[in-house]
Amino acid sequence: MGNLKGVIPVIPTPFTDDGRYVDYGNFEELVEMAVRDGAHALCLFAAGAEFYKLTMEERKELFQRAINANRGRLPIIATVSSHATVLAVREAVYYEKKGAAALNIMPPGFGAPSQNMVAEHLTEISNAVSIPVIIQYAPALNGMAIAAETFGKISENQTHELYIKLEASPTGPAITALKKATGNRYGIIIGNGGECMYEGLLRGACAVMPGAALLRPYRMIYDAFERGDEKKAFDLFNLYLPHIHLMQRDIESFVAMEKIILNKRGIMKNFVCRKPCNYPDIQTIALLERHLELVRKEF
Repeated sequence: MGNLKGVIPVIPTPFTDDGRYVDYGNFEELVEMAVRDGAHALCLFAAGAEFYKLTMEERKELFQRAINANRGRLPIIATVSSHATVLAVREAVYYEKKGAAALNIMPPGFGAPSQNMVAEHLTEISNAVSIPVIIQYAPALNGMAIAAETFGKISENQTHELYIKLEASPTGPAITALKKATGNRYGIIIGNGGECMYEGLLRGACAVMPGAALLRPYRMIYDAFERGDEKKAFDLFNLYLPHIHLMQRDIESFVAMEKIILNKRGIMKNFVCRKPCNYPDIQTIALLERHLELVRKEF
């Protein structure tokens, strides 16, 4: 269902060497890289872009830079992460007016809101726009579990496309349960760096939203699956799975390793994350480099 499909990387946020400022020029280069490497769409300000370390002014500037650098070639998805409903609606309307093709909504998690509160929050945002809405379901990230019935309630009386970026475990059974409980109303996008990409595709997921550093291998897996060569897709996925698993430690380590890879590829000028941050230790970086040697031909 829907028009969002394929490999949709989260574009990381590059900073100056001291971390004080966003390097907007380098960001535009990352957008160009993602287009060149085969992205089907681009996602901005998700967790892999350190949204929680960006000001609203920086996000607005990054969004406009992405629009300019993209030049209409790919759909651009903006993430809305404000906890207050009134602010989240304001964000959503702004990005739609400025050219977003879809919105990725991070549900409120602070203060343990009830299921009804979450449903009202997400429904109000969805009602305020006419473009597709993705609900990022990541209970391990924000501590917010969402019942299948809540997703069903949110979808009531909605006429535009709805998706769930699924980062719940176990992912495969969660896809099947959500599809059944919601009458297949939502398209499913696999998150968590694509760690469950193959199983997700088998169960009807329409897209994967990984990092941007190794976009080409993800595209190879997706393309093989789409053309009906499930064995090729399975073999490729299992070739890269150890690397994908290595990255999935915590969000800070994931972001740092994404930046290290992009720096080694000569695309990011540094691998600075804004403090506080959690860089991998020397042994982990050495193991990362060994993994990269195995996949370097796909850069």
